[in-house]
Amino acid sequence: MAVSNKISLLVDLYQNKMTTSKGYGMIYGRVFPRKGLNLKGFAKHVSDHGGLVKYDLMVLVLQNIVECLKELLTQGVPVKLDGLGTFSIGIQSKGANNVTDYDVQKHIKALRINFRPEGSGEMEDQLTSKALMDQTVFELNDYVEIFHKTVDGKDKTYQKRTPVSQYGLSQAEPDPEEPDDGD
Repeated sequence: MAVSNKISLLVDLYQNKMTTSKGYGMIYGRVFPRKGLNLKGFAKHVSDHGGLVKYDLMVLVLQNIVECLKELLTQGVPVKLDGLGTFSIGIQSKGANNVTDYDVQKHIKALRINFRPEGSGEMEDQLTSKALMDQTVFELNDYVEIFHKTVDGKDKTYQKRTPVSQYGLSQAEPDPEEPDDGD
């Protein structure tokens, strides 16, 4: 796949400050946090792509998808959306000593919505971690230092963001001589 078809993902760097962790003191990458889209924002994004479906209609379609997903999932019906994946429902349950002791109000602790991404077809059409990895170029963004400060008697958490470029690191450019891994 040509690099021009890849999508950039900004990566922030953090230092692990958990003293009980094996990785204490090590630097790790995290996805740069961006503001998320709600249903209407997603509808606008989709309707802006190609213009086949107007925004108002896209909002209605997505709202209906959400309502129908809720209905079907709470009935235990898995829903497969081709090209996206399969949604299903599961429960987190506490054990009982025997069948007669099991009480759904007491033993069921939570519902879980499970999602299994689509993994068939051409790699570039799949919604899997591997497919997204193949379509992504990582760009270092900021080194983020997190620190705590007491202000007016309250503990507050702050971030100091420093562009990685100030540390003298350069972005890794793809090597045109490096062979493709065959995907």
